[in-house]
Amino acid sequence: GLFAGLFGVGGGIVKGPLMLEMGVAPAVASATAATMILFTTSAATVSFSVFGLLDWDYGGILFVLGFVCTMIGQIGLNACMKSMGRESPIVFSIGLVVLISAFLVAAGTWLGHKNETFGQMMKTESLCA
Repeated sequence: GLFAGLFGVGGGIVKGPLMLEMGVAPAVASATAATMILFTTSAATVSFSVFGLLDWDYGGILFVLGFVCTMIGQIGLNACMKSMGRESPIVFSIGLVVLISAFLVAAGTWLGHKNETFGQMMKTESLCA
C-alpha cells in the first residue's frame, strides 16, 4: 500500500513483482494489483469529473477501448494458461510490462533531454519556481 501511494497508478509496476517476490500466487498478485489500480483510477476519474476537467467523449472512447483490450488479453491469457497447465504466463506478462515500461521511461527521458548536457539535466532549481 505504501509503495502504491508513492508511485500512484504506476505502482502496479512495483506491486506485482513485489508480491511475486513475497511468495504470493501469480494470479492473486495480478488481481490484487489490478484491483488497487481500479480504485486509484476511479478516484482520479471522480476528481477530474468534479473539477470539470474530464472530456466525456474522449473518456468514453478510452474506457470502451480499455475494456475491450483487457477482455481480449484476459481471454488470451486464460487460454494460454489452460493449454500450458501453468500460471507462468502471468509472471511473464508482469515481467514484460515492467520491461516495456522501463524502456519507454528511458526513451522518454532521453528524447526529452537530448539537447541538454549532463550538467544542465542535473541542475537543481527552487521547488517553488
